[in-house]
Amino acid sequence: MKTIYLSILLVLFITSTDVYSQTNGRNISYSAGHDSLLFDGESNARTETFYSISGNDCEFRVTYVKGTATGKIKKMQIFDVCGVRKDTIYEYVNGAIEKYSVIKGGEMVKIGPESKVKIELSDGSEIVLGPNTNYTLPTSACDLMSNSSLVMGSLWVKLKKLIGGGKFEVSCERAVVGVRGTEFSVEIIEENGIKNDVTKVYEGSVEVKLVGTGNINSIDEAAKELDKLQEDYNNGKVTMEEYMKKTQEYLAVMQGKAVDMRKSVMVEPGYLVKTDGKVLGDPVQFNTSEDTWFKINE
Repeated sequence: MKTIYLSILLVLFITSTDVYSQTNGRNISYSAGHDSLLFDGESNARTETFYSISGNDCEFRVTYVKGTATGKIKKMQIFDVCGVRKDTIYEYVNGAIEKYSVIKGGEMVKIGPESKVKIELSDGSEIVLGPNTNYTLPTSACDLMSNSSLVMGSLWVKLKKLIGGGKFEVSCERAVVGVRGTEFSVEIIEENGIKNDVTKVYEGSVEVKLVGTGNINSIDEAAKELDKLQEDYNNGKVTMEEYMKKTQEYLAVMQGKAVDMRKSVMVEPGYLVKTDGKVLGDPVQFNTSEDTWFKINE
């Protein structure tokens, strides 16, 4: 009889050691209240707030889903030995995003047609992604100063003020939007076959920086024409009157192009800025109470 008991204890010891070796060096957490072997991390069955759990404040938590969305989501795997929980292992896998899913930072989230997703951070900041959107999150919810990028679609952000003078940035193909704490949206739209990045500000202020080179070639061309005009005047090919007139025209062109080439503009609440990557437009007023596609009606 003693031999049987000793054999059982030996098997349990070897199994426990093997499980530990499989989980060594991975992100492991312990909790209770689940019977299944595999389920979504802190999963869809939860009703209490996710951020009441310490140690998980740096994750992106989904609180609303309409339609379809995919990304790298957190899964939890539980190892039981003879009915006793030994280890809980978290890992990220590609899958459908649902309410209460946790999304891995630094990864792209894809939102389907007629769909919408709301992501919340532990400090109360919010990100809403609109239909047909591809957006790469910052690396960590605790390090929003790492760059994020919008490839297509639309997003709305309500951001708590970052400490230390840092900026939360959204990079698009044509512009980079940088903020410290505000409420704004970025949309990629197409007009007459040309794509534009449109930034709208609802609260606070936003800096929009141009990614493209603007019309630098046009300025160079105007400068060359001005040099040629000077040479023609020196050689008596044009009159003083013609020289003065042409000089004013070329200088006006160069001045206008220089304005077009400005690299950044500050946008205040109730204003939007549009850019096609070549010219950064002037801030234009819009109705903040009407443009509310990001509102959630649960």
